[in-house]
Amino acid sequence: MKQSQIFIILVSCNVVCNLAMSIIAPFYPQFAKSRDISEDIIGIIFAAHPLGQFISSLILGKVITHENRQKIMVIGISQQGLGLLMFGFLYYFESYWVVLLGSFLARLIGGIGASMFMTPFYAFIPQLFPKQIEEKIAIAEVSTSIGFLAGPILGSALYQLGGFILPFFFFAACSFGLAVLLIVFSKSLDVPEVDLSQSIILHQSIQNQESIIDADFSISYLTLLCNYPVVISFITNTLTLSLWTFYNPTIAIYLLEQYDIQEEYSGYWISINAATFGVSTIFISKIKSHKKYFMYFGLVISGLLQFYMGPDYSFTNLNPRLLYTMLAWSIVGFTAGFPYVLTLPQLNQILIKDYSKYPTQCANIASAMYVPKIYSSFNSSLAGGELFGPILGGYLTKWYGFQRSASLLGFAVLICCVCYIPYLFYLDEKLARIKAKKSKKVGLKE
Repeated sequence: MKQSQIFIILVSCNVVCNLAMSIIAPFYPQFAKSRDISEDIIGIIFAAHPLGQFISSLILGKVITHENRQKIMVIGISQQGLGLLMFGFLYYFESYWVVLLGSFLARLIGGIGASMFMTPFYAFIPQLFPKQIEEKIAIAEVSTSIGFLAGPILGSALYQLGGFILPFFFFAACSFGLAVLLIVFSKSLDVPEVDLSQSIILHQSIQNQESIIDADFSISYLTLLCNYPVVISFITNTLTLSLWTFYNPTIAIYLLEQYDIQEEYSGYWISINAATFGVSTIFISKIKSHKKYFMYFGLVISGLLQFYMGPDYSFTNLNPRLLYTMLAWSIVGFTAGFPYVLTLPQLNQILIKDYSKYPTQCANIASAMYVPKIYSSFNSSLAGGELFGPILGGYLTKWYGFQRSASLLGFAVLICCVCYIPYLFYLDEKLARIKAKKSKKVGLKE
């Protein structure tokens, strides 16, 4: 089988993994409420998927090898299908505890499975396409966006066709089918490990000399935690993910109770956010400089718009209207795309300044291939946002209502914006000057 064909299978698996995480938002919350499960518990159920990703991403960063990547991917996509299948069968149970525990376990299994596939998937790209790394990684990222975008839409469409169970059974069948294809064509993934440090020479202006990556280089988690720009970048990324996942357990219920939008149609409204995010990536791809300022702009606007998600009358003097809610929801999808997409490239630039002997060609290659702990930490920040977002959304909505909980999220985002200011205007340049002085002193001694 040609490598381009096996890549299509891998990308399809990636789409299904992201679909599986997002399809339940339009109709599962109403189903859970019919079993007397409250909003705060629904938030915990939603968070079980990223919890599985969070745990497994840290473990996989240490145990995954070139030899076991294929098996891990097959197990991962199969496990994703198992989690979906379990969700579908919950429809036949009326017991509160069976539905609660079954939902949590199904989401947890799905999250672990998704991480088990996606982590080696990105690691395989440089092995399969050493001369097309950037192109293939870009395609992989687009497939991730497609999964997030199409999840609520397809979930609602399948729900209309066959009720609660059809979306889960359909995508479970897709997962198992793709796992079989990976097994059948496993020889296509049996590629020798490539020493990319010899085939990719990365140019960095360091004393007018070219540098080559040391493939054995690694950075400890403690080192990252002591680096303020890195920490604020991780916090920014975590909070950006929370902007989307915060509403997963509650927005469908709010649309039903406030605007009488039934669950079979709410997915189309919810997907507007993902659609505007997809549009934002077109603009973001053209940004070549001043990335941290675009990140900051996106974060500030996203924070301010949270007050209009209800909207919250106390802060906006506006009564709830579907137009206001959907405008805020759609614009957040666009503006939050800036910190979400640009965090990893910006993080890469930060680390280049601190570890100038180990430059990279692009953030994705660096994080996936040469600095595995950074990549797993970045993945953990993604999973962290997906984890804490729905939990906070569920609890705050139960305590304060949808409008006020959205405003509290807006305050949290704006506080993060304030914490980002020192790095935005001063800290980055100061660190660069200190690094340059140290390098100059070392040069003089030699």
